Amino acid sequence: MPRRRSNFFSPRPRSRSVLLTGSQLRPARRRRRRGLRQRRGRGYGPSRIGPVLVVIVVLAAVVGGVVLWRTIAEASEARHDAAQRFASAWAAGDRAAMWQTLTPGAQAAHPRRLFNRSYRTANREAGVRDIRVGRVGSEQGDKIAFPAAVRTKDFKTLRGTITLPVSGRADQAGVDWNPSLRLPGLRRGETVRERSGRRPLRAQILAADGSDLAAMPLGTAITGRSGENPTGLERVYDDRLGGHPSARLYFGRRLIARSRAVRGRPVRTTIKPGLSRRAQAALGGKVGGVAVIRPRDGAVQALAGLAVSAPQPPGSTFKIITLSAALEHKVASPGTSYPVRTATTLSGVTLRNAGGESCGGTLTNSFIHSCNSVFAPLGAKLGARRLVAAARDFGFNERSRVPGARPGTISPVSRLRDDLAVGAAAIGQDRDLATPLGMASVGATIAMEGRRARPRITTLEPVVRKRVVARRIAGQVRSMMLGVVRSGTGTAASIPGVEVAGKTGTAELRPNSTDPKDSDAWFVAFAPASKPEVAVAVMLVGAGAGGDAAAPVAKRVLQAALG
Repeated sequence: MPRRRSNFFSPRPRSRSVLLTGSQLRPARRRRRRGLRQRRGRGYGPSRIGPVLVVIVVLAAVVGGVVLWRTIAEASEARHDAAQRFASAWAAGDRAAMWQTLTPGAQAAHPRRLFNRSYRTANREAGVRDIRVGRVGSEQGDKIAFPAAVRTKDFKTLRGTITLPVSGRADQAGVDWNPSLRLPGLRRGETVRERSGRRPLRAQILAADGSDLAAMPLGTAITGRSGENPTGLERVYDDRLGGHPSARLYFGRRLIARSRAVRGRPVRTTIKPGLSRRAQAALGGKVGGVAVIRPRDGAVQALAGLAVSAPQPPGSTFKIITLSAALEHKVASPGTSYPVRTATTLSGVTLRNAGGESCGGTLTNSFIHSCNSVFAPLGAKLGARRLVAAARDFGFNERSRVPGARPGTISPVSRLRDDLAVGAAAIGQDRDLATPLGMASVGATIAMEGRRARPRITTLEPVVRKRVVARRIAGQVRSMMLGVVRSGTGTAASIPGVEVAGKTGTAELRPNSTDPKDSDAWFVAFAPASKPEVAVAVMLVGAGAGGDAAAPVAKRVLQAALG
């Protein structure tokens, strides 16, 4: 019997099936998806809000961390800069700059006046001479350290580490200073004290022969005085002459260093007492000065009268410098010819030869007879710049190492504005000034073939030499200076059997005056010319012509020096 098909499998009307699935199911799904897309488009859903907040928080933390790190780094850099400036200023002895590196609190606690006094006291007690600092380290726990070495007078060198407490930021950053920072190894609350024994006997300043220099004429002017405010050589060699007693250095109650007593040691000078007395006698009571130098090393062997203390116009002795510069720069040669005249005119002003004499001819003859009419225009042709440079090379404007000695001077280039000024300077007038010591050095330079040994007065001073003019040029000048003594204006300085090279000078104190008292007499010489042992300069105030008054004095001094 055929089975009857179940209704479960019976086909349903197609139209209805389509209607259920098409008009009710699918459209409903579309609406939900569209709504979700719309909601996502309009705002953040719960699934998106969480990650965004996390990113914001992380970025804020990073930015905040960077800002904080930068702030800390800048503050640390400012404190390190303050420590560096403190160390540099301390080494330079600039306490004003040191105080400026302190924090406002430290400045208030230690006013500048007390800060300075604190360092002065510590430096005096320890005998601080100089300070060296090493590399400033990085900040460690609000402290910055650097090595320091403090050289002292009696206790050698104090070495250690200075550890600076620092604080603050920006313009408030600085050193939290306290008095323990004044010296390496000093602790808080400690004072710096020196305790000395008996002072040893002070040594003497000696002449070349070992006698007491202060006992001879002009001796005390050279030695000076000792005491709290020493002068002269007593000041220059104070430590050597005085020595020092035994001493102990304390930081609080702690003994830091000690030194043994050192006896004073004498200072031997190059001054020869016998020669100095002969030079003084040669002056014969005249107002003037004499200086004697050993050419090879600049040793000052004798000083008399106004040898170093009263610069005067050097007159024609300055022509040694003008001649040397003119030959060096090839402005003229020994054979260059000039008209024979009694005077010359520069910038509308007449410059006369001494005594109104006529002279000229070759440059050699003009030098031998000291022709202003040749050398004034020669100086103008040479020019202010080269003339002043030559004078400086020969020692003008140089600070002397001889106590009490005043330097020779020549006007600066800016004041030698025309040919008259340059020409007058070239013949030792204008504003030229020199001492016998300075002009003796000029003569000694030619004697040593153009090499100048700077004048020195003690055996402790090193010999300092400098090439001033070429050897060939110095030889030409030497030949002309020989001519001055053989047949020129300086024959009164000739010594039988000795070749003397010299140059006269008559410096006008009143222009165009015929009164001898209105002129200073000069003479510069060295001998023996072929192998110089001594150079001499003589200056006599208001004594007239150099060849008549000064040359004979120079002769007597040369004889005494060579005898």
